[in-house]
Order: sequence, then structure tokens, then C-alpha cells
Amino acid sequence: MPYTIIHARRALLALGCAASMAATSATAADGVAMTAMPPLVPAASAPANALQKRVDDAFIASYPLYEMARARFNAAINPLNPHPFPPNGEPARRRTLIDHTSRDVTTPNNDTLYLATWLDLKNTPVRMQVPRVGGARYYSIALLDIFTNNFAVLGRQHDGDGPIDLVVVGPAWTAPLPAGRVVRAPTNDVQIVGRFLVDGSADLPAVRELLDATTFTPLVAGAKPVPQRVPVTSSTDPANYLAVVNEMLARNPVPAAEAAAFAGWADLGLGGGADAFEHTSPEVQAAWRARLPLLHEALKVGLRYGSRQVSGWGLPAPDVGNSGTDTNLRAAVAFGGLSALPSSEAIYLNLETDPSGRPLDGGRRWKLLVPPLQVKGFWSLSMYEKDADGRLFFTDNPLKRYSIGDRTPGLQRGSDGSVEVLLQHDAPADTHNWLPTPKGEYVITLRAYLPSEALRRGEAPLPRLLPGD
Repeated sequence: MPYTIIHARRALLALGCAASMAATSATAADGVAMTAMPPLVPAASAPANALQKRVDDAFIASYPLYEMARARFNAAINPLNPHPFPPNGEPARRRTLIDHTSRDVTTPNNDTLYLATWLDLKNTPVRMQVPRVGGARYYSIALLDIFTNNFAVLGRQHDGDGPIDLVVVGPAWTAPLPAGRVVRAPTNDVQIVGRFLVDGSADLPAVRELLDATTFTPLVAGAKPVPQRVPVTSSTDPANYLAVVNEMLARNPVPAAEAAAFAGWADLGLGGGADAFEHTSPEVQAAWRARLPLLHEALKVGLRYGSRQVSGWGLPAPDVGNSGTDTNLRAAVAFGGLSALPSSEAIYLNLETDPSGRPLDGGRRWKLLVPPLQVKGFWSLSMYEKDADGRLFFTDNPLKRYSIGDRTPGLQRGSDGSVEVLLQHDAPADTHNWLPTPKGEYVITLRAYLPSEALRRGEAPLPRLLPGD
């Protein structure tokens, strides 16, 4: 996605999970097997005293507010954005698929076109209209609150072909509403991210029509969005961090389960004004300055937090996208995969090493044996090269093929429906099942939309890496 969809530092689609976490088995509320989460802050960076521990807790709980504020600021306000899209107005619509020339998004996909906007529900509900989406095409419209939880995901799974016509209402709105479907948001600020599957370049015009026909209309004529006044500069600056978070807290209610905790951090500067940091005690200021660098370092685990290894693939924590009161997971996802879908809608698995534990690279040939995957939406395998900073981008190749999946034209399958994908840099004699690799290190991401519960649990067969010819 382009700049207008994502914030400047991390991409909406950076959804890989690679690290293995040893932990005790547990079960999430939706029945998906999960693992007990390790501490987000490692022992080597543990707080030195009770005050620092309180700062840690306050930061981890509030960090998603800062990242959502950053995304909203960059989308609507930042003067460096050449195509801003203000809340409650025309959404941003990505009209082309990403290829190897794009470097503004890490871990992009080559499967969907995107739509994104922000709602400000303080002064008006907003009517959302999505046209009929036929042909069993996958699509989803995710609604995220300011704490990054997906409180509703519309689309193929729940709405079939559509059309969808509903009103999104803020948490405190009490005025009469028109008859029809209503979705009440937990917060006034709401992020909207739409994904529409594309079956190759010939399908682009049809998907563009769907994007253009998806609209957002305020019900109260002339209602103005509440201005976002605090510039978002750096979350490592405690003064800016508290100013930004406090503006978001003034705009939006805190979840009931966290209200007491947030109220208890008032002496740390949370819940104050734009100048809250300078009104805290010298001891509190020193604690913020000491802890912020260490806390940001801990957040770099991103979506690897709580993940586990399954057949060599990194399977993400099951509560990604709806972390509830798990503030550690919520903060890690806000850093490494802002706006991630819940696992009931999609999961993203990464393969980074061969069976011996060495990083994958184009110097060796491999085969990836893909069994019939248990998905109701679609699946795809994306090939990424690593840059010097470890970021992942598509790699140039003769086929201009950046991913391969269940919709790839000409894909050859075995009698049991399995697919043998050839992973190599040089072209094989038969290129139908070839996913070209770069010369150097690479990572493969498996995207599975509308996965089965067994696949989400890590209990369904996954692609196996085998030596190539």
C-alpha cells in the first residue's frame, strides 16, 4: 500500500511471524490453541524499581494509541503527504498491485487492492455502503478502534456477496438513527481498511469499480471532524509521547476493563494535557527517559511476539487483531503489524530458514510441496528479498511473478490437489510452478484468508520444504 494507507515507519502489511516461543499450552476464547505469552520486556531490560515498572505498564498499555495517532496524522494532516484523506471524506483507494519497484511498503502483497479511511464519530454517525461483490471474490472491510482492536470485520465471511449498507455510530451518540443496520464503535476515532482480491491485471478494472462504489457519508450535514492538534513526531520523546496519547484519550473512551489502570497512571502524565510531561515530578521524568529506549527495543519483536514454530513456519499468536486486555500483544502488534486482521479472517506465516536452520537464499534450489490448504478465501505464497536493514520487498524476475497461489494461471497440481512450487533463482525448463528467488537471502510468506480452525491452531498440513533438483 502507498503512503496514504500506512504510517511512515511501518507498513500495514508487515505481518510476518518468525520467532519460536517456548511456552505452556492454553486455549483462547474462540477455541484456538495458543501459548502462554512470555514477558515482552526481557529480563536484561527489566525495570530497576517500582516507578519504572509503572512507567513500563503505562507505556505498553497506551502505545497503540500513539501508533494509531501517527497513522491518522500521516493520512490526514502531515504536509509531506501529497494525497491526504481527511476523516469522514473520500477514502484512499489503491488502484494498482504492488511490484518489485515499490519500496514504500515492507512485506507487501500482490493479491488485493486496498481502501482506507478514518471515521470521526464524535459529531456524526457515518453511513457505509459497499456494492454487491459477486463471483465469490474475497473482500473484507475491517473497522478498528483507536486501541487497534478489530471490533467488526465486514465482507465475504459474514456478508456474502453483499451489498452492505449500515451506519457506524460513536460510543456516546444518542440521537435518533435511520432504520437499518447499525454498528456501534467503542471509540470515536475508527480506522477503516478494506481488502479486495484481484485475479491478475485483467481483473483490475472490476476491482477498481468496487473501490469507487464503496462510500462513507456523514449523516449530520456539515458536521466537522474534531481537529487532531498535536503533531506526531517521536514516540521516544516522552513529552511528545504523552501529548499525543493524551489527545487520543481526550477524544476517545478507555475500555472499561482498563479504566482503573489508566486512571492510576495520572501521576505519570497520562490523562493530562499536551504539556503533561513537564508537570510531572523529576523522578517521573527520569523514569520515562530511562525506560523509553529499552521499551522501544523490546517492541521490535513485533508479530514474532507469542508466535510459535509449526513445521518450520512461524505461526502468529491467535489473538492478533483482537488482543483484548493482553496489552503486551497489543503493543507488539501495533509496532510490527498495525491494522492486522484477526486470525479468523486471515493468518500470515513466515518461512525464513531451511531444515538445517540456515537462512534461505537463492544459491540453493528448493521445492515447496503445498498440500490442499484449508481455506475458504484464498492462499498465496509471496517471495521477498531482504535489504540491508532486513526489510522485505518483492524481487525482480523474468516472469514478473511475485507470488504464487490457488489462483495462479496455469498452475500444475498433483492428483491429490497438491502443488509443487519450484524455488530457485535461475529459470527451470517448465516455469508454470516457478516462484523466482533473489540471488541472496529471502523470506516466504504464506497468506491464508478465511483459514480453517485447524489451520489457525497449527494442526493442519502446511507446505514442506524439500531439496530441489
